[in-house]
Amino acid sequence: PRAIVPVAYEEDFPFPYNNFVYAVNIDREASGAQIQAQRQPGTHPIPPELDTFIIRLPNPLSGYNNKIRVENEVASLSIARDALQAKFPGLIPRVFGWGSARHSQGWILQEYIEGTPLLDDFGRMSDKDKTFMLRQMADVLTTLQRYQLPATIRDFGGLDFGRSGRYVSAPLSIMDAGPFTTYEGLVRATIQSKLAKADTDPQTQGWRANGVRARLDRFLTEGLHRAMESMGNFPKVLVHADFTPDNFLYDKGTMRLTALLDFDFAHIATFADEFFRSLGADIGQFPSKRESGQLLALRQAMLTGFPDPLPPSTTEVQWPSAKAWNDALCERGAKRPGTIENIATVSDLFWLSGQILPFKLCNEVVVRNSSLEQLAARKKTGEGLLIGFLEDYGY
Repeated sequence: PRAIVPVAYEEDFPFPYNNFVYAVNIDREASGAQIQAQRQPGTHPIPPELDTFIIRLPNPLSGYNNKIRVENEVASLSIARDALQAKFPGLIPRVFGWGSARHSQGWILQEYIEGTPLLDDFGRMSDKDKTFMLRQMADVLTTLQRYQLPATIRDFGGLDFGRSGRYVSAPLSIMDAGPFTTYEGLVRATIQSKLAKADTDPQTQGWRANGVRARLDRFLTEGLHRAMESMGNFPKVLVHADFTPDNFLYDKGTMRLTALLDFDFAHIATFADEFFRSLGADIGQFPSKRESGQLLALRQAMLTGFPDPLPPSTTEVQWPSAKAWNDALCERGAKRPGTIENIATVSDLFWLSGQILPFKLCNEVVVRNSSLEQLAARKKTGEGLLIGFLEDYGY
């Protein structure tokens, strides 16, 4: 290689990286290199003119499912490329080779695409330019929503390749569970996985104090199905699960998106899930009814319409961008919080899964930098929120 350059890496970053990403440049003429590996599922031949590539190395310590995460990402990239190629040619990087992380260090060799990370400039853009970028993102999301998944993908959960190289349903990359024949199964497993981690967490101690855990267990046994049984069938869709400006590249000259990256968390779920996991809490992420202040106002705006005039923007909500995003989805006829059935109940269940392991109480870095008094107060608050949820559902 002529050069190996880390991408989006800070040496003193306090949290574990999910992946280590490098741009690798080689001198193919000088070395006479023939970079032509045996074709694997989800890969493309390497064009002879390319000399710069991206290699992604999943961090085994990041806490995700190493048994499937490489296969899931490659399959998700391949599906997204198929979905978007007609309207957005080249937006999804081609994969040239990969190795599973199941038994050793995983890796993905993929196409290097020119562009500036959208997040680097988005905050400084004018409202007009932000709207232009958000409309392009809405085009991408709408196209993914309307894509017909291959018939071999039968379940909710992660993705893999079968023996014939066709896509198949698989466990999730974000936790070691799945696939699921029903969406209820996916929601249940998400909550159960958080409870299993809470059992070993020194702060929450499984929420066993004051009988909260016993009530949570009863809710999972009885209440979850009761809450979801009337919802009917959920259409399956590929969810990127990190669909934010941070994972888009753009051309500063043309103001056009050039790449959508990082499908590490991608999975098969519902239209609603993208709005719980993506889009930024201050613009397009659907807030829980258990929020307050500006976020609760944003939730209401997403469901029933944005006020005119808009409230002043705050650190919680960027109102012009939030409205521009919602308007763009509306103009394209895309699924959005205001048109997705049962999103209120499903978002409440997603809130529960997050509240079982609250970041400020359970993250190791945050805990190290907090006093015992702060942690005790956060636990008391967290317990009160869980009790409030349980009481709302009769538990």
